[in-house]
Amino acid sequence: MLTLNWNGKSVLQPLIQSLADDIERLSGELLVFDNCSSDGSQDEAEEQWGECPWFRLVRSPVNLGFAGGANRAIAGLNTEFVILANSDTVFLPGSLEALLEAVKGDSIHGIFGPRLLWPDGSLQRSLRDFPFPGALIREHLPLFRRKCAVNDSHEVARSVDWLVGAVMAFRRSLFLEADGFDQEFFFYHEETELQYRLYQMGHRSFFVPESEVIHLEGVSARQKFGNTTYTKYIQAKIKFLRKHGYAGSVALFRLFMGFLQCCSRSSCSRSQAAGYQIHLLLLQGSSERACPA
Repeated sequence: MLTLNWNGKSVLQPLIQSLADDIERLSGELLVFDNCSSDGSQDEAEEQWGECPWFRLVRSPVNLGFAGGANRAIAGLNTEFVILANSDTVFLPGSLEALLEAVKGDSIHGIFGPRLLWPDGSLQRSLRDFPFPGALIREHLPLFRRKCAVNDSHEVARSVDWLVGAVMAFRRSLFLEADGFDQEFFFYHEETELQYRLYQMGHRSFFVPESEVIHLEGVSARQKFGNTTYTKYIQAKIKFLRKHGYAGSVALFRLFMGFLQCCSRSSCSRSQAAGYQIHLLLLQGSSERACPA
């Protein structure tokens, strides 16, 4: 079991608490890889859990980002299976074991992920199609959006293009064979890009609804990027398209996002402005302007 921590003072302890009993019962290990936190969260975790034989803390002197930190940590593990969880997650009882059983019993799929929930217990949709422009267009056309993975049932185990990477289980050997995360993706879409390469190797991802995990989403990102967080997300999507997309896919993506901007401008409010800034970024290369008040 592995989690990366960066200034996770509000979330790291609940994650560890949710895992402690199951990790001990399953004779597992939890490695907390700290990405040079400055809020004392790593010290608090070590003080509370450091005497437990299943707990280990590794401190990085610099922030390697999610991809770099995960690659460094996984390379140093000595285990067949890895469950990588964001620090802003909480595992419901039995969910760790259900996810572990799924990855142990299936050598065909690459990444395995649980059913994600919001803190109020409602579904957080995590099934995705690869983010090529055609998929984006389908998601916004009423006639086709029901066929998109994000709108499929999240009650049944199934193969899928990619899963939101709040929690990912996989064979360490397969992860290393795929050369791990691309560290050009510092924050966002590193899991998408990895799952696409695994797909090219013949390993789709697999959804395990019997495993349920609460995901707060974006705690570290908001601390680091503030109200530019969504900008970073879209920039990572464009980076994915530049690496794996077909000729013209970036231009088509920008064009369609600009179209959505035009459609939405008339109903834009101040609370929506930050979200719509990104559409202008895509078209104009600037995030300074927003929708008119």
